[in-house]
Formats: sequence, C-alpha cells, structure tokens
Amino acid sequence: MKKLWILGFASALLVLSDVEARASVTLNWNTAPQGTLQKQNGVYTTGSDFSAVDITIAGSNNAVPFRFGPAGLQTPAVTNTLYGGGNPANSSLSTVANFLPTGSGTPTVTFTIDFFGFKQGVKDVSFQLFNVDAAKHGSVLAQDVVTFNTAGLSLTGSQDNVVSGNTITGTGHTIPGASDADLANVTVKSGNMPLHQIVFTFTQLPADMPFLAGIALGNLSFTPVPEVGQLAIGLVACLIGGLWLLKSRRERAGSIA
Repeated sequence: MKKLWILGFASALLVLSDVEARASVTLNWNTAPQGTLQKQNGVYTTGSDFSAVDITIAGSNNAVPFRFGPAGLQTPAVTNTLYGGGNPANSSLSTVANFLPTGSGTPTVTFTIDFFGFKQGVKDVSFQLFNVDAAKHGSVLAQDVVTFNTAGLSLTGSQDNVVSGNTITGTGHTIPGASDADLANVTVKSGNMPLHQIVFTFTQLPADMPFLAGIALGNLSFTPVPEVGQLAIGLVACLIGGLWLLKSRRERAGSIA
C-alpha cells in the first residue's frame, strides 16, 4: 500500500511538472517584417513571420486587395503608413480592398487567424481592429461591416461604429492618422474559451455599390492552453490500475475469510 501511495505522489508531481505553463504571447507588428504579405495560391499570408500562428487574407466575389497610401503600397501589408488606431507610429496589418459587386455575391474579404502550432488551442485572445467606420460618397453612406464567424467573442466598439451580436457596423467617419482615429477601433477578446482559429469577414453596405475601403488588425496577444505529457498520463493510468488490483485482492481476501 505504501508503495502505491509513493507512486501516486510521484505521478501527481510529474503531471504538475509536465504541464507547459506558457506565458502570454504577443504578435507585435512593429517587429514583424514590414511590407506586403506573401501571396500563395491567391491568398495573402503571414507565412513564417510568426511561429505557430498564421494569418491569411482572401478576397472573394470581386473584393480585390488594393494599392493604397502615400507609397502606393500593395495591401494587405504590415505598415505604419495607413491605419494606426490612434497611434500613427505603430505598424498594423492593413488591408484596403476595392469592393466591386457583379450581382453574383457580396464582395467579401475573409480574415483567418490560425493558431495551428498549439495542440490544445489558445485562450485570452485580445486584439483591436482599426478604422471600422463609415464615409459619405455623395448622398450615399458607405459603411464598413465586420462579421465574426467565430462564436463566443466579446466585441467592444467605439464612437464611430456599433456592435450588434457578432457584427460591427461603421456609423461615423474617422480620418486615418488623425488624433481621434481611435474612435473607429474595435476591441476583440475571447476570455478563457480555448480557440484554434478566429475567422471574420469584411464587407460594405450598400452591398450593391462599388466602394474602396480598408481596415487594420493591431497587435494580437494570447495565452497557449497548457499541454499534459503522455508519460504523465500513462503513470496516472498505472496508479489507477494498481489501486484497482489492490481493491480486488482485498475483496478476494475478505471472501476467503
């Protein structure tokens, strides 16, 4: 019996020590390679810019990534020349698209944040979107619309947008680079819910009119969910088996007596 308790204690210590207590991770655009993202099979991707995380951006139904800004930079791009969310010195992942409806579907830009390198997923994800606003084109109000396909996220808008369920819609106009550019920010948080992927789309209203519009993704932080080693799991299983055998022996001894 004493040996079993020693084994159990050692197994418990091993389980606790084998849990990968990982600290929070931040993907900082200021330290990432600057410029246009890589393009693979028609999809823009951060590729190897970050370890264990990939961010892809793809246009569909004639939503075409566009050259924009003072240098005519092809977006999506990591840059501090477009949208800084109130701090123009900071780089962000900025995407400007030409939304050109053809009647065969809503022009859409899809963003996918894939935490592929974390088996158990990640939690406490937090980031901001910049420049989710609206602008007058003559008598027409063109509105940015961002919709999250990933459930369970907390969305907090600002003065120039409104949140309804999993969708943020631009309502007022913000000038990129201005001191009040943070009025079009959106804060996104996941809380303690483990995630492997976050997907959201960027469209325009009215959906049947051509517009040029852009948004940006700010720095992204998260905490990897700890992993338990297979060896520790095996030792715990051995402990449970040993306790079961001990119980069986006692029951047999009691029946003989």
